[in-house]
Amino acid sequence: MSLLGGNDLKEQQKINELELKINREKQKLDKKLTRQKILLGAFLVDAIENNSVHGLKEYTANNLLGFLTRQGDKDLMSDLVKELNSEVIKVSS
Repeated sequence: MSLLGGNDLKEQQKINELELKINREKQKLDKKLTRQKILLGAFLVDAIENNSVHGLKEYTANNLLGFLTRQGDKDLMSDLVKELNSEVIKVSS
């Protein structure tokens, strides 16, 4: 055992434990933020489906695809946007 650096192992262990604790807290925060986004999305979908917010359906139809950056996401949402557009046209006619 060296006189110098004898506590290095204990200090490294403490650092590892703290890093694990930080990672667990980050995971909890990520889960919380994801849940908030899901609930907000569900709220907005309900508002759009029930047409409870004047202009929200039209705003969504006009801006959703421009908001998305990934082509896969745009492809996924394109049918929804088409449906919203057709509903907006029906209402305005």
